[in-house]
Amino acid sequence: MNFDSYITSGTKTAFTLNITAGKKTFNLKKVAFTLAETLITLTIIGVVAALTIPNLISSYQKHTYVVGLKKAYSQLQNAVKMIPITQGCPAGDYDCAGWNEGDGKATNIEGQEFDGNTTKKMTYLLSKQFKINKLCYSGSTDESCEKLLKHLYNYDATAFITNDGMIFTSSGVDINGFKGPNKWGRDKFRLEVTNHYYYLVPHGTVIPWGSKLHANSDPNRDTYWRSNPTWCTTENVNKGNSYAEYCTGRVLEEDAMNY
Repeated sequence: MNFDSYITSGTKTAFTLNITAGKKTFNLKKVAFTLAETLITLTIIGVVAALTIPNLISSYQKHTYVVGLKKAYSQLQNAVKMIPITQGCPAGDYDCAGWNEGDGKATNIEGQEFDGNTTKKMTYLLSKQFKINKLCYSGSTDESCEKLLKHLYNYDATAFITNDGMIFTSSGVDINGFKGPNKWGRDKFRLEVTNHYYYLVPHGTVIPWGSKLHANSDPNRDTYWRSNPTWCTTENVNKGNSYAEYCTGRVLEEDAMNY
């Protein structure tokens, strides 16, 4: 067998292989791309990647946010159900768990005064159903609580952060804590546990803002996202507009972030 190889610039031939079998000689040529063709191919691949990779990353991030919201919503619902059980209260009773009323103040079983604030009571009891890193309430002298209480709104009555990094307040959740983008309709969502008389749903119901449940709970307002399509938009979300709170119901209903 005879083997001759060479590389010719500007041609398709990378090498030739001469095979002698008996009295016959076979000449095989291996065809390859030229340098110019290779560079053009790489350029095309780069352009396609530049156009598609950002969309893939965005889709992945949105999927992560959707999964995080569903997790937070499920955990919050389970936590509400567990309050009467863990506190030894009758089913549906969220106020029997060691609260002492008197002189306009309410003191929990651990001696923390809440000034009769039912929102603080509920959030405190919810925090006991999670593995938490920190619990803060308005009036706390702990300086590190200020950032936590102001994270979702300018000021929240009560807030706690779980060991897996979720921040729950009396009126919402940030599924990835202090990490970005910290925008309503992306990683921040409005989930409210009812403890007010004007809601037409049982005490202790978790209401996603913008959902049918939210609209049905208040006869004076139509807060369903489909009835108000200008609320949950990409523009409102990107600008950090508070109307994007109503995307909570949309994401849970569609199981996606279609904006």
